[in-house]
Amino acid sequence: MEPRHLFIDDHEVESIDGLTRVIHQPIKHSRNPVVRCEQPWEMLGIQTYGTIIYDEAEQLFKAWYLTHAGPSTDRVRVDGVPRPANMTLLAYATSRDGIAWRKPSLGQVNFERSTNNNLLRNGRLNVEGASVLLEPEDTDPSRRYKAFYWEHGSGDLVKREDGSFLWTDGEGDGIWVSFSPNGIHWTNHPANPVIRVGSDTGQSVVWDPKLRLYVAYGRFGFGRRVARSGSPDFVHWSKPQLVLEPDERDGLNTQFYGISVTLYEGIYVGMLWVFHIDADGHLGGGKDRGTIDVQLASSRDGVKWERAGDRRTFIPNGPPADWDSRIIQCACRSVVLADKILIYYNGTRLKHGEGGRSSKSQIGLATLRRDGFVSLDAGDKEGSIITKPFRKTTGDLHLNVDAAGGQVLAFICDARRKCILGPSVPVTRDTSDVAVQWTDGPAQSLDGKTIRVLLRARNTKLYSYWFQ
Repeated sequence: MEPRHLFIDDHEVESIDGLTRVIHQPIKHSRNPVVRCEQPWEMLGIQTYGTIIYDEAEQLFKAWYLTHAGPSTDRVRVDGVPRPANMTLLAYATSRDGIAWRKPSLGQVNFERSTNNNLLRNGRLNVEGASVLLEPEDTDPSRRYKAFYWEHGSGDLVKREDGSFLWTDGEGDGIWVSFSPNGIHWTNHPANPVIRVGSDTGQSVVWDPKLRLYVAYGRFGFGRRVARSGSPDFVHWSKPQLVLEPDERDGLNTQFYGISVTLYEGIYVGMLWVFHIDADGHLGGGKDRGTIDVQLASSRDGVKWERAGDRRTFIPNGPPADWDSRIIQCACRSVVLADKILIYYNGTRLKHGEGGRSSKSQIGLATLRRDGFVSLDAGDKEGSIITKPFRKTTGDLHLNVDAAGGQVLAFICDARRKCILGPSVPVTRDTSDVAVQWTDGPAQSLDGKTIRVLLRARNTKLYSYWFQ
């Protein structure tokens, strides 16, 4: 089956008439937060500076998330050696439904003289932003799981102006990778770090089958902007390049805190963490204060990015005093299921840069319909879209539409826009997958021929089309 064709940009569109592109905000789950701070090693909060996947073989959701164990240096020990203060740890959880989560005892890390916890032994001192890939078909079973993260904090302890402490970079700090047969027992690559710069955010890695390349996104020495690196083998990574940064329209008090990237139907779909600095805030003076929400971006090659929906907020902060009212940051990738998209995110009710522990970061869930990032909407007056010419593959035309209050008619045209098939039987329901039926079948097979798809709609939301 060929990829679905989304309307998130105009890459495959020849012309649009009478339709409006609309961005759709995901629906937050009523039981949020679904992963809560419950254990002493989560006392300062948990974050989706990590990964949540659905393992189809085991029919199990798996999460690797960041947790803060607290300021004391003698609470956490690995091989009998205490980890430094304020280090971040990697924890593991599982779920059958993606809502109720179990935190298994792993017996790997000693917390307050007990290994009865869900902390993972990975990295060296301070794992941050672990992006985990599951590749069941890897020829090396010990590398079925791959982790990409920032390992840091081996330098000196420095007191900041606000009274908090920060561990500076030292020998061997940078981007590390690790491998595992099961996602629980990890082996660090002996040549770490694989990228010798820091990335103080969540990392995001995807496998691009067209490029035959692992593609990673983080800061990679560029500050609060988005940079990219690539690797053919998950070990040898290219020199990071800057690919996305705020512009004049964003304003001086806007920064990009990080990005979550999913390679969705051949499109890089990015959930951009937009940091809105308070008007009186400024970097370096202890007032790096503001809120973070999420915007939508997309790219066809992973390098050139477009901001979707006229930069409207994709995942908004909650109402004042709600658990996610000030900061939202997404897991490194979305979970794509047959009929919906699951977006896990961490949220807090404190602004970035505000002290105190009155609001711990916790993890929530928001959902979209399949292909539901953006739609082309028609009103009472009929609108239409015609695609650029492309070579048709084998299969029938399918649509993802909400036409419960209207209808969609499909046509197949040749490269010169002459109709060669259609109209279709009208589609008049809300469905994420309908095979188009034709009033008259084609006189000859169209497989392999250059065609265009023409859709005419009234009171309808058009999400995608594809051949299956």
